[in-house]
Amino acid sequence: MSNRRKWLRIALAVGLAVLAVHQTWRHGSDYVFAQQFAELEPGKVYRGAWQKEWPMRRIARDCKLKTILALAHPYDSAIATKERNLANELGIRWVHVPIIDQRGQEDPKSIFELLDEAAAVVNDPANHPIYFHCHHGLNRVSMVQMAYRMKYCGWTLEQATEEVASSFGLVEANHGPDYRTMVQYYAKSILPAREAEKAVAVTDSAKPAESAPVEAATAPVRR
Repeated sequence: MSNRRKWLRIALAVGLAVLAVHQTWRHGSDYVFAQQFAELEPGKVYRGAWQKEWPMRRIARDCKLKTILALAHPYDSAIATKERNLANELGIRWVHVPIIDQRGQEDPKSIFELLDEAAAVVNDPANHPIYFHCHHGLNRVSMVQMAYRMKYCGWTLEQATEEVASSFGLVEANHGPDYRTMVQYYAKSILPAREAEKAVAVTDSAKPAESAPVEAATAPVRR
């Protein structure tokens, strides 16, 4: 065998070995490591991707989860069923609010209504510590994070967008809603509510202060 063929075979073997290691890591790491996991509020709110069983058990244990909020997958899908069963086993509440276009369903909710519903679940102290996720932990979960920040933390659209952009990045979806939907959500769901609150505050401040009731003087009793 010539040296050239020998080195070609060595190079091919090394290439195959590298490919095998890469594929093993690509398809096996999510069985060990949590995907896209992040802590938004220490001890209270966490976000990420759908997790394999082992990482999910570890998150539930380490974060002492009370609630898992799932933002993707049909309710009766294998993925949702598996996570729901695991949550039941661990004594964790499992809430399903899929952020999808429901226009073809019998009683559809708008994307804005779904975002409001999911953000309310994240905000509820009774659900803390909570872990909320979509499948990849990048799109729907970021939308709910932004809705939560704007509706319950008083953040502006710019602040909520920057938080996502500086951590996980802004993902554009080819089909369905993405972070760009939050521009309309902010204009139609957040700003009107804030303007209404300001109007009530101005009205209350304009009301005259109520005077304290004057106690009737009691005439002295003559004996």
